[in-house]
Amino acid sequence: MLVGICDDEEIIRNELIRLCEKYKASNMSDLDIKCFSSGEELIACKQPIDILFLDIQMKGLNGLKTAEKIRENDESMTIIFLTGFRGFMQAGYKVRAFRYLLKPVNEQEFIQSITEAIKDITKNSKAIVGLDGDIRFVKLKDIIYVEYVDRYTVVRTKKGTYESATSMNEWENILNTGDFFRVHKAYIVNMEYIDEIGKEIQLDNGEKVEVSFRQVAKLKKACKAYRRRNAR
Repeated sequence: MLVGICDDEEIIRNELIRLCEKYKASNMSDLDIKCFSSGEELIACKQPIDILFLDIQMKGLNGLKTAEKIRENDESMTIIFLTGFRGFMQAGYKVRAFRYLLKPVNEQEFIQSITEAIKDITKNSKAIVGLDGDIRFVKLKDIIYVEYVDRYTVVRTKKGTYESATSMNEWENILNTGDFFRVHKAYIVNMEYIDEIGKEIQLDNGEKVEVSFRQVAKLKKACKAYRRRNAR
């Protein structure tokens, strides 16, 4: 997931980088960070940004104008405005701002904002499953686990089970949201549905899946971070 930071003040950019890195480390989130010092520089970027921290009061192309240009081509980017004045906090409704943060940025407010932004992106993400033209869209949050079976994969969801031509490595990239863990070469599991970790993983639907001995400690650490992150 790519996080963009656009502010013409270097001290603010550096502080947000620090907060992102701290969040990334404590929550085991796979975040990449890219900084911009102006709206013009941001608009020129061709990389798809998932979450954008955008200063409203920049020199040149200000944050509101920058957001308007973004929305001409990108409806899905999550925009969190940065502002030094509460009076600007109603100005972003036209560009569907996700949230506002007052500068200097409070760490707890930052954590709450980025956590909710990631949750919002994740819950609305979907994946394509199916074989031989039988295509379905499933929400990532509904996937319990993905299993490799005889040169294809099986996707077990809350609403049904589907076969897929997507490889395990491809699924690992698709499910790179911080909610899933590759517990075995043949299994990727949604940590939301894990009840118990032992020699096998007990899921809350009564099923059990294999777990690699070498992955147990990493999985337990990831589950703790996942529970902590989603308890907020």
